[in-house]
Amino acid sequence: MRGIVIIFIAIIVIFVIYVFAFDNELVVRLYKIPTDKVQSGIRIGFIADLHNSEYGENQKDLMDRLTELHPDIVLLGGDIIDENSSIKNTAAFIASVAKAYPCFYVSGNNEVSSGQIQAIKRICADTGVVFLEGDCYNIDINGQDINICGIDDCLIGEREFNYQLETTMIDCDTNLYTVLLSHRPEHIDKYLNFEYDLILSGHTHGGIWRLPFIINGLYAQNQGLFPKYAGGIYEFDKAVLIVSRGLEKDTNYFPRIFNPPELVIVDIVSE
Repeated sequence: MRGIVIIFIAIIVIFVIYVFAFDNELVVRLYKIPTDKVQSGIRIGFIADLHNSEYGENQKDLMDRLTELHPDIVLLGGDIIDENSSIKNTAAFIASVAKAYPCFYVSGNNEVSSGQIQAIKRICADTGVVFLEGDCYNIDINGQDINICGIDDCLIGEREFNYQLETTMIDCDTNLYTVLLSHRPEHIDKYLNFEYDLILSGHTHGGIWRLPFIINGLYAQNQGLFPKYAGGIYEFDKAVLIVSRGLEKDTNYFPRIFNPPELVIVDIVSE
C-alpha cells in the first residue's frame, strides 16, 4: 500500500512539474527603476522577439494585455518578425500598437537577415512608428523630456554598428533620462562606454530552458551555454540592462521549459 501511495504522489509531482515546465501562457514581468532624472513616473512597454507569433486575431490578445497595463510608450526591441514566415501578424500588430501609443522600433537579426527590413520600415513609416538607426529622440512623456535612442542589429556590420552607437550621442542631452534600445545584450561592454541610463535588449529567448532559482538559462545564441545575460535585470555602476525573455511561444527547434513568453513593463520612477 505504501508503495502505491509513493507512486501516486510521484505521478502527481511529475504532472505538476510538466504543466508548469511547458506553460506557454504569456506573463507580465514588471521592473521598477528609480532615478533622480524624472519627477513623475513613466511606464514603458517593451516587446522583443515576437517572431510573428500569434496572440489572437490581429494580435488582439497581446494588445488587450498592453491596454490593461497602461504604458506611456511602447518600444519594439527587434525580431518582431521571423525570417522564415510571413510578416502578416507583425504588420497587424504594428498597425494596432501605433494607434494607441508612441512607438519606437529597432531591428533584430531576423529583420536584417529576412530581406524584409525595407518592408518593415515602410510599415513603420505608414503607421507613425519611429524606426531607429543610430538615432536619439527627445520626447515628452507626462510633461517631462526623456531620450529614446536605438541602433540596428549588429548584422549590419561592425563598423556601421559602432558608428550608430556613436551617433546616438550626438546632440543627446544626457542630463535627461536616456534609454538605449538594442537587440543584443552581449554587447553590453560597448553600451556602457556611453551615457545611457537604461538599456533594453532581447535576443536570448530566456536561455530557452530554465530551472528556477538554479539555472537562469541553458543556452542563448551568441552567448553559448549558461549565458550571462539570459534574461532579467542587470545593474551596473551608471546603467541598468533589462533583457526580455521574448514573446515567441516556442523556438524553431526546442520548446520553452520553465520559461514562458513575457511582456516586459518598466516603471521609471522618481528617486
